Amino acid sequence: MSSDYQSIKQYAEIEFEEKKSRFIGIAKPLENPVQAEEFIAEQRSRFPDATHHVYAWVLNKPQHLQRYSDDGEPQGTAGLPVLDVLQKQNLVQAGIVVIRYYGGVKLGTGGLVRAYSKAASLAVEMAEPIIWLTHRIYNLRCDYSNAERVRFQLNQLKYNQTEPEYTVDVNWKVAVRPENEEKFITILKDLTSDNIDYKRGELQLFPSSIK
Repeated sequence: MSSDYQSIKQYAEIEFEEKKSRFIGIAKPLENPVQAEEFIAEQRSRFPDATHHVYAWVLNKPQHLQRYSDDGEPQGTAGLPVLDVLQKQNLVQAGIVVIRYYGGVKLGTGGLVRAYSKAASLAVEMAEPIIWLTHRIYNLRCDYSNAERVRFQLNQLKYNQTEPEYTVDVNWKVAVRPENEEKFITILKDLTSDNIDYKRGELQLFPSSIK
Protein backbone atom coordinates (compact mmCIF):
# COMPACT_ATOMS: atom_id res chain seq x y z
CA MET A 1 0.00 0.00 0.00
CA SER A 2 1.44 3.38 -1.01
CA SER A 3 2.11 5.93 1.73
CA ASP A 4 2.47 8.82 -0.74
CA TYR A 5 0.51 11.89 0.25
CA GLN A 6 -0.03 15.52 -0.72
CA SER A 7 0.59 18.32 1.74
CA ILE A 8 2.13 21.79 1.90
CA LYS A 9 5.81 22.60 1.95
CA GLN A 10 6.02 25.42 4.49
CA TYR A 11 4.34 27.91 6.79
CA ALA A 12 2.64 30.77 4.96
CA GLU A 13 0.60 33.83 5.91
CA ILE A 14 -1.47 36.14 3.71
CA GLU A 15 -3.78 39.10 4.37
CA PHE A 16 -6.47 41.05 2.52
CA GLU A 17 -9.46 43.28 3.20
CA GLU A 18 -13.04 42.51 2.16
CA LYS A 19 -15.69 45.19 2.73
CA LYS A 20 -13.72 46.63 5.66
CA SER A 21 -13.23 43.23 7.28
CA ARG A 22 -9.58 42.17 7.63
CA PHE A 23 -8.83 38.52 6.82
CA ILE A 24 -5.53 36.79 7.65
CA GLY A 25 -5.00 33.31 6.24
CA ILE A 26 -2.32 31.11 7.81
CA ALA A 27 -1.33 27.63 6.57
CA LYS A 28 1.12 25.23 8.18
CA PRO A 29 2.31 21.61 7.71
CA LEU A 30 1.27 19.43 10.66
CA GLU A 31 2.40 16.08 12.03
CA ASN A 32 -0.22 15.15 14.64
CA PRO A 33 -3.35 16.37 16.49
CA VAL A 34 -1.33 17.87 19.31
CA GLN A 35 0.60 20.02 16.85
CA ALA A 36 -2.68 21.02 15.19
CA GLU A 37 -4.15 22.22 18.47
CA GLU A 38 -0.94 24.09 19.31
CA PHE A 39 -1.07 25.80 15.90
CA ILE A 40 -4.63 27.02 16.54
CA ALA A 41 -3.79 28.13 20.09
CA GLU A 42 -0.77 30.04 18.81
CA GLN A 43 -2.89 32.04 16.36
CA ARG A 44 -5.47 32.83 19.04
CA SER A 45 -2.62 34.12 21.16
CA ARG A 46 -1.16 36.17 18.30
CA PHE A 47 -4.51 37.78 17.46
CA PRO A 48 -6.37 37.88 20.80
CA ASP A 49 -8.64 40.77 19.76
CA ALA A 50 -9.80 39.19 16.47
CA THR A 51 -13.54 38.70 15.94
CA HIS A 52 -13.17 35.09 14.72
CA HIS A 53 -10.46 32.43 14.66
CA VAL A 54 -11.76 29.98 12.04
CA TYR A 55 -9.76 26.82 11.35
CA ALA A 56 -9.62 23.46 9.60
CA TRP A 57 -7.02 20.71 9.59
CA VAL A 58 -6.63 17.24 8.07
CA LEU A 59 -4.26 14.48 9.16
CA ASN A 60 -3.68 11.10 7.57
CA LYS A 61 -1.17 9.54 9.96
CA PRO A 62 -1.47 7.34 11.94
CA GLN A 63 -5.17 7.51 11.05
CA HIS A 64 -7.40 9.88 9.11
CA LEU A 65 -8.63 12.78 11.26
CA GLN A 66 -10.11 16.16 10.40
CA ARG A 67 -11.53 19.05 12.38
CA TYR A 68 -12.98 22.48 11.59
CA SER A 69 -14.65 25.33 13.41
CA ASP A 70 -16.79 28.31 12.36
CA ASP A 71 -15.86 30.02 15.65
CA GLY A 72 -19.08 31.98 15.88
CA GLU A 73 -19.68 32.63 12.18
CA PRO A 74 -22.99 31.31 10.74
CA GLN A 75 -22.87 27.53 10.39
CA GLY A 76 -21.29 26.34 7.16
CA THR A 77 -19.94 29.76 6.12
CA ALA A 78 -16.40 29.61 7.51
CA GLY A 79 -14.82 26.40 8.81
CA LEU A 80 -16.36 24.18 6.15
CA PRO A 81 -15.18 26.34 3.22
CA VAL A 82 -11.68 26.31 4.70
CA LEU A 83 -11.79 22.52 5.07
CA ASP A 84 -13.09 22.29 1.51
CA VAL A 85 -9.92 23.98 0.23
CA LEU A 86 -7.81 21.24 1.83
CA GLN A 87 -10.08 18.44 0.63
CA LYS A 88 -10.36 19.62 -2.99
CA GLN A 89 -6.57 19.64 -3.28
CA ASN A 90 -6.27 16.30 -1.44
CA LEU A 91 -4.03 17.92 1.17
CA VAL A 92 -3.30 16.14 4.45
CA GLN A 93 -0.86 16.75 7.30
CA ALA A 94 -1.85 20.40 7.00
CA GLY A 95 -3.90 23.04 8.79
CA ILE A 96 -5.30 26.48 8.07
CA VAL A 97 -6.40 29.22 10.45
CA VAL A 98 -8.27 32.25 9.09
CA ILE A 99 -8.41 35.29 11.34
CA ARG A 100 -11.18 37.85 10.81
CA TYR A 101 -11.44 41.35 12.19
CA TYR A 102 -15.01 42.50 11.57
CA GLY A 103 -15.11 45.88 9.86
CA GLY A 104 -18.73 46.83 10.44
CA VAL A 105 -20.15 45.72 7.07
CA LYS A 106 -21.95 42.37 6.89
CA LEU A 107 -20.78 40.12 4.05
CA GLY A 108 -23.80 37.84 3.96
CA THR A 109 -23.68 34.04 3.73
CA GLY A 110 -22.24 33.94 0.22
CA GLY A 111 -19.75 36.69 0.95
CA LEU A 112 -18.46 34.88 4.02
CA VAL A 113 -18.00 31.63 2.12
CA ARG A 114 -16.10 33.41 -0.64
CA ALA A 115 -13.90 35.38 1.77
CA TYR A 116 -12.93 32.37 3.90
CA SER A 117 -12.34 30.24 0.80
CA LYS A 118 -10.16 32.98 -0.67
CA ALA A 119 -8.10 33.33 2.51
CA ALA A 120 -7.55 29.57 2.72
CA SER A 121 -6.71 29.21 -0.98
CA LEU A 122 -4.22 32.06 -0.98
CA ALA A 123 -2.51 30.70 2.15
CA VAL A 124 -2.22 27.22 0.62
CA GLU A 125 -0.87 28.64 -2.62
CA MET A 126 1.86 30.51 -0.76
CA ALA A 127 2.62 27.44 1.36
CA GLU A 128 3.34 25.54 -1.88
CA PRO A 129 1.43 22.26 -2.25
CA ILE A 130 3.76 19.29 -2.66
CA ILE A 131 3.49 15.53 -2.89
CA TRP A 132 5.56 13.31 -0.59
CA LEU A 133 6.66 10.22 -2.50
CA THR A 134 7.76 6.97 -0.87
CA HIS A 135 11.20 5.67 -1.84
CA ARG A 136 13.22 2.62 -0.83
CA ILE A 137 16.80 3.47 0.17
CA TYR A 138 19.47 1.22 -1.34
CA ASN A 139 23.02 1.09 -0.01
CA LEU A 140 25.48 0.44 -2.83
CA ARG A 141 29.12 -0.63 -2.77
CA CYS A 142 31.41 -1.42 -5.69
CA ASP A 143 34.86 -0.67 -7.13
CA TYR A 144 35.81 2.73 -8.50
CA SER A 145 35.38 2.01 -12.20
CA ASN A 146 31.94 0.45 -11.80
CA ALA A 147 30.84 3.18 -9.40
CA GLU A 148 31.56 5.89 -11.94
CA ARG A 149 29.57 4.04 -14.60
CA VAL A 150 26.62 3.32 -12.30
CA ARG A 151 26.46 6.81 -10.85
CA PHE A 152 26.50 8.38 -14.30
CA GLN A 153 23.69 6.16 -15.59
CA LEU A 154 21.53 6.60 -12.49
CA ASN A 155 22.01 10.35 -12.75
CA GLN A 156 20.83 10.22 -16.37
CA LEU A 157 17.75 8.30 -15.21
CA LYS A 158 17.03 10.95 -12.53
CA TYR A 159 17.59 8.76 -9.46
CA ASN A 160 18.36 10.65 -6.24
CA GLN A 161 21.84 9.70 -5.03
CA THR A 162 23.94 10.74 -2.04
CA GLU A 163 27.53 11.88 -2.43
CA PRO A 164 29.83 8.84 -2.52
CA GLU A 165 32.23 7.79 0.23
CA TYR A 166 35.59 6.73 -1.19
CA THR A 167 37.39 4.08 0.82
CA VAL A 168 38.75 0.79 -0.53
CA ASP A 169 35.51 0.76 -2.54
CA VAL A 170 32.87 3.37 -3.26
CA ASN A 171 29.79 3.51 -1.00
CA TRP A 172 26.65 5.57 -1.54
CA LYS A 173 22.88 5.52 -1.25
CA VAL A 174 20.15 5.72 -3.87
CA ALA A 175 16.41 6.44 -3.44
CA VAL A 176 14.21 4.14 -5.53
CA ARG A 177 10.45 4.17 -6.03
CA PRO A 178 9.03 0.80 -4.83
CA GLU A 179 7.52 0.04 -8.24
CA ASN A 180 10.96 0.51 -9.84
CA GLU A 181 13.00 -1.72 -7.54
CA GLU A 182 13.18 -4.73 -9.85
CA LYS A 183 14.20 -2.55 -12.81
CA PHE A 184 16.76 -0.76 -10.64
CA ILE A 185 18.47 -4.01 -9.60
CA THR A 186 18.58 -5.14 -13.23
CA ILE A 187 20.30 -1.88 -14.17
CA LEU A 188 22.92 -2.38 -11.44
CA LYS A 189 23.68 -5.92 -12.53
CA ASP A 190 23.81 -5.09 -16.23
CA LEU A 191 26.15 -2.13 -15.76
CA THR A 192 28.59 -3.98 -13.51
CA SER A 193 28.29 -7.57 -14.76
CA ASP A 194 26.84 -8.29 -11.32
CA ASN A 195 29.94 -6.94 -9.55
CA ILE A 196 28.12 -4.68 -7.12
CA ASP A 197 26.83 -5.12 -3.59
CA TYR A 198 23.43 -3.65 -2.79
CA LYS A 199 21.40 -3.72 0.39
CA ARG A 200 17.70 -2.93 0.54
CA GLY A 201 17.11 -0.34 3.25
CA GLU A 202 14.26 1.57 4.86
CA LEU A 203 11.41 3.49 3.26
CA GLN A 204 11.66 7.28 3.24
CA LEU A 205 9.48 10.11 1.96
CA PHE A 206 10.85 12.74 -0.41
CA PRO A 207 9.05 15.94 -1.51
CA SER A 208 8.15 16.61 -5.13
CA SER A 209 6.48 19.75 -6.49
CA ILE A 210 2.88 19.51 -7.73
CA LYS A 211 2.75 20.98 -11.24
